[in-house]
Formats: sequence, structure tokens, C-alpha cells
Amino acid sequence: MAGASGGPLPYAELAHNVGFLLRREAQSRTARNFRMPYRPRELVVRAREAATLLLATLDHHEMVPRFLDMYAAENRRPGRADQPAHYYEQLETIRREAILAMVLRTADVLPARLKVRVNVREPKRAIRKTKKTKKGRKGAKAKPGKKSSLDLAIPLLDLFREEFFVALGQALNWSDEDAQEFWHDLELYETLTQREPRRQAGRTTRAVASGPFVDRTALLLDPSLMDQARRAAGKFQLELNTAADRVLHKVFARRRGN
Repeated sequence: MAGASGGPLPYAELAHNVGFLLRREAQSRTARNFRMPYRPRELVVRAREAATLLLATLDHHEMVPRFLDMYAAENRRPGRADQPAHYYEQLETIRREAILAMVLRTADVLPARLKVRVNVREPKRAIRKTKKTKKGRKGAKAKPGKKSSLDLAIPLLDLFREEFFVALGQALNWSDEDAQEFWHDLELYETLTQREPRRQAGRTTRAVASGPFVDRTALLLDPSLMDQARRAAGKFQLELNTAADRVLHKVFARRRGN
């Protein structure tokens, strides 16, 4: 289901949809008869598997506890044995930030995995070229395929996102209020990330120097030593990005009959 701008649903509207979906057996409202590289049922299975596997990767590999323990050891800061109550509070809050970061990474690389491309805004150069073409060739027809490609991409992305968030909310036992708070923070992450210099979706080799995850995690981790906390958070985001990439790779690695 497309938003008013013709692109995928904004998170606020998606939150309303998924809030409804969380109260019943999941059956996406965008699961319609579109010609897709994946059948709707197949995409639903992959989306739900991705959400489950993302949380399993984060928790079963103890990514957040390892991050906290390593930071405390390397920087001689209080750890779980010194301040257990503070440690477990940090663990819960930074885990939530980690989930936000992994979900945003998943959304960022999803179009490439689905082999679709959505350009919400045309480049200025392309717009100028179109105007010149219209002046010189009034009878020329627009090339076919662009609109149909967009029509294909939007339901694919919306269907996957709806089912992904349903599974995520169910796994985390979200209430409607929990879901609304998560989407509010996810929209904030997305807005702040868009202001950062654009990096290629598949590039994870350079440490992240700034961004919402780095800033918020550093503040939670060690506000008295922000520079070193930001460096540590930047390296941790690389790990989270890589983990999210591996989840999607595994989910889409082979075709299934559903």
C-alpha cells in the first residue's frame, strides 16, 4: 500500500496498520495480486523469518553484553560485577537502540535484496532533460516500464515491512503504546540518518563516525567520556550492520515453495 507521495508507507501510517494487525492473525492488507519476483505468501514467510532471525542473532550471540563487557574492560570502566543494576539498565536500553539500528539497516538494503528500485525524487538533471525533450519532440511518448516498476516496488516493500513489523512486535510482546514509541524513534533515526553523508548500502568497512545510533548509544554508555564512547558505538554499529546484512542474505539465499 503506497503512501500519499507514491512511495512506501510512512512509519506513522504503517504503525496504525500494524497496530491493527498485532491484534489478530497476521494477514497483510497489501497482499494483493501483483506480479512480483516473490509470491505474496513467500514474501510474508521471508519477512517474518527475517524479524525472528534478527532478534535471534542479536540475543543468541549476546552482541550487546559483549559490547558492554568489552568497553568496560578496554576502558577500565565499571562493568556488570561492579554496578549490576546500572549494567542491566544499560543492557536493556542499548539493546533497544541496537534493534532500531538493525531494523533501519534492514530497510536500507531491502530494495536491493528484493531487486527493486524506488526513486521518490527525480534528479534535477533528468527533469531538465525531460523538459527539453518535450519542447523539441511534442509527439514523443514516455518510455514504458518506469511506472510499472514503481507500482511493483511499492507493494513489495510495504508487504515485507508490514509482515516484518508484525513478527517483530509479536516477538517483543509489544503493546500498541510500545509499537508507537518504537516507530517514533525509528522515524527519528531515519530523519537523522538522511542528514548524514550518504554511504553505499552495502559498505560496512569504514567505522561510523556519527549518526543517531552512535550519539544515543554513547550517551547511554559513558556520557563522561563521549569521544571514546562514540568510537566504540561506531564500531558496534558496523557489527550490527553486518549482522543485519547476513540475516537478509540468509532469508533470501534460496527460493522456497509456499
